[in-house]
Amino acid sequence: MSKKIVSFYKFKKLNNIDNLKNIIFRFMKKNSILGTIILAKEGININICGDSASVDNAKDFIQTTLDLKIDHFNECNIDKDAFSKLKVKIKDEIIKVGFSASDCGMNSNKYLNPEEWNEYINNGSVVIDTRNKFEYLMGTFSESKSLNLTNFSDFKENFKSLQLNDKKQNYLIFCTGGIRCEKASIIMNELGYENVFQLKGGILNYLKSKKNESKWEGECFVFDDRISI
Repeated sequence: MSKKIVSFYKFKKLNNIDNLKNIIFRFMKKNSILGTIILAKEGININICGDSASVDNAKDFIQTTLDLKIDHFNECNIDKDAFSKLKVKIKDEIIKVGFSASDCGMNSNKYLNPEEWNEYINNGSVVIDTRNKFEYLMGTFSESKSLNLTNFSDFKENFKSLQLNDKKQNYLIFCTGGIRCEKASIIMNELGYENVFQLKGGILNYLKSKKNESKWEGECFVFDDRISI
């Protein structure tokens, strides 16, 4: 039986989170889904695996139950389960940085697909890795700057320390699956940077799309039992 791993997220104000947690856990358990699901008032972040049909059912279930329309999934086939258990957690934020993204809105966030990403790099854009220093050392885009992060909650201060004074320059930001960049974009926009572009679907989408013309060097750390890809 073929297996699949999928990750996706959505920023949207959610109510009755305790009830949602129970509903989601029961469904995932019944369908033998493993992985981690994080719920917060600002939205949901999902990393799960299972047999392909069950994972597809889980994607549909989440979208229907939470009235969501997900426009991108990072998914791939796997030989064995990438998680050992199922966890559904409630947290203050689905990606911790100190504010609720669903309160800010993301209408001004700008995205590049892998093809566009390479073009912007070739045209001299500043590339910034929003992940932590451990992830950066495992692999990154050769042109990227590290923020030397231990915790993503330090993003704003560490970014300011780069002293990038040209606020009209094109800035390219990326992370594993895209979720950190959603909040990083908001922070950079609030600091006055006008042309911030994030890699749609993150590194996972890029590596899947750009096997022959990849500008990636090294491995990509992932948050499951595979450790890296």
